[in-house]
Amino acid sequence: KKEPTLSKTLWYVLIDNLGMAYGISGDLKKAKETFEYGLSKDDKYPLFYYNLACTHAEMNDLDNTISYLKRAFERRQNMLPGETIPDPAKDDSFQRFMRNERFLTALKELKKG
Repeated sequence: KKEPTLSKTLWYVLIDNLGMAYGISGDLKKAKETFEYGLSKDDKYPLFYYNLACTHAEMNDLDNTISYLKRAFERRQNMLPGETIPDPAKDDSFQRFMRNERFLTALKELKKG
């Protein structure tokens, strides 16, 4: 953190993978902290928002899930070359909300935008 030596691309991948590793292992608090750290250094990278949405979904927090998904899609033009933003409807993290009308409405809006 004090003397960064990674390229921006590698740094994104590092933060992204570290946060996802925490999330997959069940440490949602550390996952959230990792993605928030990423945003504190670069608030334009959409996958930090997307992964925060996943983290909040795993925490069963619908409001923040929708909010972070919207922010991710608003910034999708900032993806790294070759990356695409995942389809939330196919992501395991969001399956708990696939019968929730508010979530489904938000997904429809994201796909339009």
